[in-house]
Amino acid sequence: MSQIFLTDSLVRSATCSPHKQQQIVWDSPIDQNGRVRHGAQAGLGLRVLSSGRKAFVHDYRFNGKRKRAVLGDAAVLNVEAARLAARQRELEINSGTDPMVTQIDYRRAHSVTLRALIDEYHTGKLHRLSVPHQRNFRALIAPWLVIDGQQPRKGGPAPARLVPFGQRYQNHAAEQITPRLVMQFVNSITSDHQANAALRHLKALYNWALRMQLIDMRNPCDPVELRRVTRRRRDYTPAQIREVTRLIFEPVLEVPPLLEDATGHARRDQALVIGQITQRNRQLEELCQFMGVLLLTMARPVEVRQAEFAHFDLEQLIWHKHATKGLKLSRRVAEYSYRSVPIHPKVAEIVLAQRQRWPEAKYVFPQQDDPNKPRNNFHRALQRFKALPGVPEHFQLYDLKRIAISLMITGQGVSREAVSHYVDHRGNLETTLIYDLGLVDPLRPVTKRLGELLELDG
Repeated sequence: MSQIFLTDSLVRSATCSPHKQQQIVWDSPIDQNGRVRHGAQAGLGLRVLSSGRKAFVHDYRFNGKRKRAVLGDAAVLNVEAARLAARQRELEINSGTDPMVTQIDYRRAHSVTLRALIDEYHTGKLHRLSVPHQRNFRALIAPWLVIDGQQPRKGGPAPARLVPFGQRYQNHAAEQITPRLVMQFVNSITSDHQANAALRHLKALYNWALRMQLIDMRNPCDPVELRRVTRRRRDYTPAQIREVTRLIFEPVLEVPPLLEDATGHARRDQALVIGQITQRNRQLEELCQFMGVLLLTMARPVEVRQAEFAHFDLEQLIWHKHATKGLKLSRRVAEYSYRSVPIHPKVAEIVLAQRQRWPEAKYVFPQQDDPNKPRNNFHRALQRFKALPGVPEHFQLYDLKRIAISLMITGQGVSREAVSHYVDHRGNLETTLIYDLGLVDPLRPVTKRLGELLELDG
């Protein structure tokens, strides 16, 4: 640690020793020629980093503790200005005031923290999006948010899991978030789908903040690329489709045992077994009813879950779908709040059966605990259905829509435009063909006819 009288020329020529990360030259009345110079300020130093950057620092003691503060970059301040700033700080110290307390960091004072930005984003936009979207944002970005009136879960041992991005950097200024921090967070997520979802959430957050002029920077998520996800194909053969359809409209139910002439605990156990089997049969029947509507209407599972009895005109065989994405006139204006589509008589039969099963319910498929809420899942019944022989292991409820669309666009005399409009793709054939399973058997007449033309048959 050297001491020498600081001059502007010395500041410009000062370098850091090769074996050090930084070096500080303190202001002293003795110059490099050994002469005594007036005007030196005790505690003032020039810090030179190995990278070449230089800054003036002030070293002092307050209440018995040694402290050091950066006065400014040497490229901005000259030696006299740095000495003046150090003298002013010494006056504050002599008066009993710590200059670090009174110092104002104007960049930090006028910057918004990441947590404040997320809270404003939730108030300004996020709360208008779907509840599943908000919950996913809370899980990956901001666990403190209140979604749909529900507080985040508290209590109990917290499992070892990923620390959300907002919780990691909530006290950082929003403009201090760099692409490197975003990339480190995304790379720490093992699931490709969750990593892409987190990146999309952060990108939407910063795009909104830029549009609202809350920050002045480039979006730190732009340089980070989404992971490439290769989805597993869920193909079905015509034989599998016929078997799945048969199991839907002719469900295989368990046969409850007969109640024997047992007495006491044995009779009670038999009655409990019969009650459990009856309950499982009811759940499987209702799941098959649900899947029947999915298959015959080519609807999304969420549309059928939120379907109400009041939405169906069973005399005219029309379903007013209120859970649809809607026919949009522009990006923000929707033409209708619902779409009306024709339904098969079998769908009307299923709706009537559900009305008899749930006479007081609002939804066609309500929750068992609260008939005024839509059914949230068929997890147990679906596992039993997938265990039946002939049902592929990869079967999912959404596949019923893909199966129905595939059957309709393979030469059944129905235009592809009509199918596209029915499934609410607004005539966009490219979107409709994404659901095509690429069934092989409907294409066999092509190769058969080719063989006939080449005289290979017979």
